[in-house]
Parts: sequence; structure tokens; C-alpha cells
Amino acid sequence: MKNIFIGQAVTGMNIDYLRRETEKITNALMKIGYIVYSTIEKEGKNTFKRKGDWVLHAFEEINKNEIFLAIVRNEHRSEGMLIEIGYSLAKKKKIILAINENVKNTYLRDFADIIIEWKNIDDLIKKIEKLKPKK
Repeated sequence: MKNIFIGQAVTGMNIDYLRRETEKITNALMKIGYIVYSTIEKEGKNTFKRKGDWVLHAFEEINKNEIFLAIVRNEHRSEGMLIEIGYSLAKKKKIILAINENVKNTYLRDFADIIIEWKNIDDLIKKIEKLKPKK
């Protein structure tokens, strides 16, 4: 079993829609044998005084995981997710970039160990289900 941390933009997103999509992604990963941590699932269960405290909490969780899964839905830059990716790179974590095929203006592909380009959530789920964790 491999541990995987899901990172994604949250600010400015429809949180209910994001939760539903994240649940599908989490279920697909668990189905193939990953242990998943998602900040969306944990949001609201932790209270932080500053936004930066949430990022520090994410660092603690990233340390517990071998893989960072970055989900990029659009061209919007998520400051928090970019910080998490930088931290993951510094910690030599494996990076899986799940990026919508319409996103062109990014250099995140240069840092990913695996790139999954997807059209819609169903396409992403099908591609995620092909990611078998190495024992």
C-alpha cells in the first residue's frame, strides 16, 4: 500500500462540487490500493487562525505520504497548492500531475513523475484506476 496526498485548488472553487469530485477520486485511488489523504475531507475538522497554518498542517501530512497527487482543473494558480508542490519536490516525494487537457500555461509538467491529462472527471477516474501502486 502506498500513501498519497491529494492537493488541489480550493479557494474560489464551488466547495460542494469539489467535495463530490474529490470523493470520486479518493474512492478510485482506494479501490486500487492507495491510502489517501485529502485536505477537502479534513477541511472543517481543523480550525486554524491563519491560512498559513493550513499549509503548515499540509506539510505535516505530506511528510506521511510517498506521493503527492496534484489535481489541476484550470489555469487558475493556487498559491497553497504551488507551495505544497514545492515542499513535496524538496522532500523528494513522487509527483503525479492530473491536469485537465485544456491547461496549457504551466510548467508543472516539467516536475511531474507521472502526468495524467484528462477531459472530464469520468476520464480522470478511468485513468486513475490504471495507476497500480507498487508494493
